[in-house]
Amino acid sequence: MAKILILILGMSLIIERVTEKILYLLPVQKEKVYSWIISTVLGMLISFSFRFGLIRELGLISSSYVAHWVDYLVTGLLIASGSEPVHSIVDALSFKRDELKRKARHV
Repeated sequence: MAKILILILGMSLIIERVTEKILYLLPVQKEKVYSWIISTVLGMLISFSFRFGLIRELGLISSSYVAHWVDYLVTGLLIASGSEPVHSIVDALSFKRDELKRKARHV
């Protein structure tokens, strides 16, 4: 699971940097809108073209054709949202791991 989260974090960081470089060439007035559009397109492009789905990688998906498309869509949006949500997931998992370690020491 850690490998998957690191991979998604890496892709999110790459998309953030590419989006920043593309925005440098565009007008500044609607930077947020352009940023959202560019990062979403890049995230979906990566997810669908490489058929990378977070839910499938975690083993939580059925064999349904629609489920795979939804998985790619969710993964693309997660990648496109940048590194902040991924950092939040990693922090939450780290906190849970540390909590379980503390409980194991006291048992």
